[in-house]
Amino acid sequence: MPPAREKDVDPYRTNKLTHAILEVLSDLLLSQVKDPRVGFVTLGGVKLNRDHTVAEVFFTVMGEGANPAQSLEGLKKARGFLQGKLAKTLSLRAAPELRFTYDETLERSVALDSMLNELKDKGEFMTPEQKRRRLCLDDMQPPAHLLTALRLAQVVWVVPHHNPDPDAMGSALALGEALLAMGRDVRVLGYPDPPVGLLDMPGFGTVLVSDEAPAAFTANPPDTVVLVDCHRIDRTGPLEETLARCETRLAIDHHLVSGRRAPEPGWIEARACSTCTLIHQVIGELAKGTQEPLEDGQDAAEDGVEADREGDAPFEMTLDMATNLYAGLVNDTGGFRFDNTAPFSFELARRLSAMGVDTAQVAAQTLHRYRRAGIELMQRVLATFQWYDQGRILALHATRAMLEETRGSMTDTEGFVNIATAVDGVRYVIFLKEIGDDTWRASLRVRGEGDVQQVAARYGGGGHRAAAGCTIEGELEQVVDDLVAQLAALPRA
Repeated sequence: MPPAREKDVDPYRTNKLTHAILEVLSDLLLSQVKDPRVGFVTLGGVKLNRDHTVAEVFFTVMGEGANPAQSLEGLKKARGFLQGKLAKTLSLRAAPELRFTYDETLERSVALDSMLNELKDKGEFMTPEQKRRRLCLDDMQPPAHLLTALRLAQVVWVVPHHNPDPDAMGSALALGEALLAMGRDVRVLGYPDPPVGLLDMPGFGTVLVSDEAPAAFTANPPDTVVLVDCHRIDRTGPLEETLARCETRLAIDHHLVSGRRAPEPGWIEARACSTCTLIHQVIGELAKGTQEPLEDGQDAAEDGVEADREGDAPFEMTLDMATNLYAGLVNDTGGFRFDNTAPFSFELARRLSAMGVDTAQVAAQTLHRYRRAGIELMQRVLATFQWYDQGRILALHATRAMLEETRGSMTDTEGFVNIATAVDGVRYVIFLKEIGDDTWRASLRVRGEGDVQQVAARYGGGGHRAAAGCTIEGELEQVVDDLVAQLAALPRA
């Protein structure tokens, strides 16, 4: 009888037969084949050829000590027995020839599941927000090269960005005090006409004003400059030229790297809610000291170790350090209202509070605190509010003429942008500060979803997704129109 043609094959009969063969073979392997090599075998499927004369049987092996090659040899040895039993059990005139094939699918599946579970445990399938909420304070560890550089430094200048806020100044003051505790020659730098919120910060009275920096550099040049809350010396304004004379510069910052200049080496961690968060971690490592006890009879000069270098002794974080760190934390999170606030923000707040920080007093001294001139300046800035894009974008500005009228300063505008972001219905805020003829410092904010950092980056600026800044040249109306157009073009939620 000629073999069946493809059109004559009954798919129902074929499917029924493959299931029957699989069931019978599985029972036979379990109950009647005694070869130990076959004990690891699990049958996964059967595939019949067109005329049912050949059955390809797929198998896997499971269990400790399983060996696919040995199991295949055991199956081949039992093939004649299995074919005979198969024909008799299923009442076949002739059993199909059994051909055994090792199926790697299960093995690959198990390996894939293991890999996926490992990645899941590492948080690889979490959203960025889920990862951030899972992050603990001590997950942020300072890089070893930064700690080494700080320990090697002897004469150190700690420098915040120009027009510093409490995060920048709190970081500088806390790190400066820690380096002093290590016996270093330290100067913390600042700028003339500081915001009123900085005046009561512990240690602020010892700050070296930028006007005096060139002479101080000549008299006792630092071997190391540490930038805090910024990662390029061009953000230090009047100090840039002086700081450029120091070859060893480090940066500790929580802002995203942007602009055409490369950042200084150090530690830039954009997941942190404030630079003070990073400084807390740095101080924690430095406070451990570097002294290691010598073994009995060991000479301090052995193995090239200089006898007069004993390392740094451990020290304790002081209440002043903690107070300055809390000032930066509470201000950069907007009193824990901004969306950069994360669980580890409260973890740090708890630790600092437990040290005795008067959290209410720090908030009162540094949050929403204005001079009378600042309030008069605020009145004029509020009068400049203009809405665009159906109320989604709010622009405001402060000019040098306003400063002259009120006898205020640009430092008095600190916090004005937060008033604008609180306006119902506003998503993006543009705050322009006139710093020169047709030259504006732009502060950009977004409430909710959006990314203003990408807009600031087009002008060589930077910052975060929700808060960024840049410097733009041009007439006020044109600058506003350009920024409004770019913000309006950002994807809508």
